[in-house]
Amino acid sequence: MRVALALVVLTSLAGCAQYDEARKARLEATAQDQVAADDAKCRPAGAPDSAEYNDCRKRLANEHASGTRGYQRMLDNMTGDSALKPFSRGD
Repeated sequence: MRVALALVVLTSLAGCAQYDEARKARLEATAQDQVAADDAKCRPAGAPDSAEYNDCRKRLANEHASGTRGYQRMLDNMTGDSALKPFSRGD
């Protein structure tokens, strides 16, 4: 019985490790795709390392960060973990 339990636990842990590796690979690929897409959007603004190109990349980075923060706020509101609590109306 202990051997069967140990086998189940080890199999589960191996599955978790494979999932984490696959997830990490997908996240890295997505990040690389985002960098390439941002580069393609900003190249018409100017050559890499020019002021115009750098401004474009900063603007896109801020847009991505804003979207991430908005998504996190939505999740917080759905789970009730929001740091910003509504004010009481005092009724």
